[in-house]
Amino acid sequence: MPSDSRIPAHALAVSLRPHPVFGKRVPVRKVANRTLLLLVMLFVLSLPAVPPPEGAIRPLWAEAADLQALRSYAAAVEVYEQIATLSPLDPEPLLSMGTVYAAQHRWPLAEDAYNRALTRDANNTRALAGLAAARWEQGDRRRAVELWEAVVPPCLGDANQAERHNSPPGARLRLALAYLDTDRLADAERMFQSELACGDNPTARLYLAMLQALDDPVAAKRELRAIAGNVIPPIAAGRDYLWAAIDQAEESDSPAQAAESLALAFMELNEWQLAHVALERALALDPNNPEVMAFFGHAQAQLGRPAFKHLVAATESRPNWPLGHYLLGLYYQKQGLYGLAAEELLATLRLDPGNAQAYVDLAAAYVGQGQYLAAEEALANAVAAAPDDPGFRLTQVRFYADHAFNITDRGVGAARAAADMAPDDPRFRDLLGWIYFLAGDPNLARLHLESAIRQDPHLTSAYYHLGMLHKLLGEEEAARFAFLRVVDLDTEGFYRSRAQATLREMGQ
Repeated sequence: MPSDSRIPAHALAVSLRPHPVFGKRVPVRKVANRTLLLLVMLFVLSLPAVPPPEGAIRPLWAEAADLQALRSYAAAVEVYEQIATLSPLDPEPLLSMGTVYAAQHRWPLAEDAYNRALTRDANNTRALAGLAAARWEQGDRRRAVELWEAVVPPCLGDANQAERHNSPPGARLRLALAYLDTDRLADAERMFQSELACGDNPTARLYLAMLQALDDPVAAKRELRAIAGNVIPPIAAGRDYLWAAIDQAEESDSPAQAAESLALAFMELNEWQLAHVALERALALDPNNPEVMAFFGHAQAQLGRPAFKHLVAATESRPNWPLGHYLLGLYYQKQGLYGLAAEELLATLRLDPGNAQAYVDLAAAYVGQGQYLAAEEALANAVAAAPDDPGFRLTQVRFYADHAFNITDRGVGAARAAADMAPDDPRFRDLLGWIYFLAGDPNLARLHLESAIRQDPHLTSAYYHLGMLHKLLGEEEAARFAFLRVVDLDTEGFYRSRAQATLREMGQ
């Protein structure tokens, strides 16, 4: 029976029929009484829902906010669902659910929550903007841009205009970045300027300066100069780096070199669309430059465009240039052509034998071919080439852990050495604990995994590894808690999918 003890209408309807076995007839008076009862209940159920008193919902909002702040997202969603049930016309709890799912990068669920909010308020701009972000992250760029355009009003200097038009926070900036990523540079510049017309935004200024750097370096520096000195470190670093790149471009011997110099700066900033524009200009001015060919091909590959012709032409034009072979090797690797990737990376190392990163990429190519001994040797060479860089040791340990390869012979020793290099880095402590788990030492595994979580309470991989340890030891409640934390915290989906599968195996 339902928890509210009301008898469902379909159950009442069944009770009016003769008994299927005995065929007992129900007296007419009882039938009439039951029919009247049924009609009354159907009438009551058809009445509009009465909103619950505010006092009944306010504590739920506070509870959900606390859970969300703790990143207990699954529990927060449950509470938002309760609020949504109690407030059947209010889109706010569904908007909050969309925000939670977006923070987890669970885009299909975020899209569903925003669509549910739109059924309650078809013109809700926050729901439309959230839906745009979800569509963008799932690859539907055209629809995302349409949705952002629908919620972003023009802003021509009135700092309060965006608020009056109920424009969602950040929507104009997201639309500008979408224009940039879809090669609509003039629209992007216009939208960044519109954002600045509504109020100062250091991010918009930095991107506007990037767009202006190729054609109007004076205007670009003016925007960079307007960025305050106390901005967040990534913006400050981008401002200073772009200023230096513009200076270098202005000192170049030719327009082609200036464009290449700015392109390299954009590549360092991971702004591949802008890098592509600059390299396209440099290539038009100097079509036989192998460096520009190689960088243009690499930018093409990053944007998912044809890159093979330019990368091969660069290596053929300048066969003794290690970076050309390296970029071609990365391209082959991205295409799953691991044998060809290994050949180009070996060519890179013959020309640049101390390139630790090339050894790491060579190891990945060997793993793609199933050659684990060769991959192990390549990673050992990477560590030897950069013995003071803990990142290469971390990559080496991950290789042993991910493939359960030579765990006791060399994996444990490599993990200890890595953890000794960075004792305060929870990632190293986590991997050391996982290596001990794989080596069959649960006590040391628990010690280091719990230490990693104390160092970083939001380290997804550590919770997953600790959950596997609890499961092995039969500590099911502790395992369940750890796996639920993985589901809450993982934004990439790698550990979440595994944790969810394990929870299903455990009957959770």
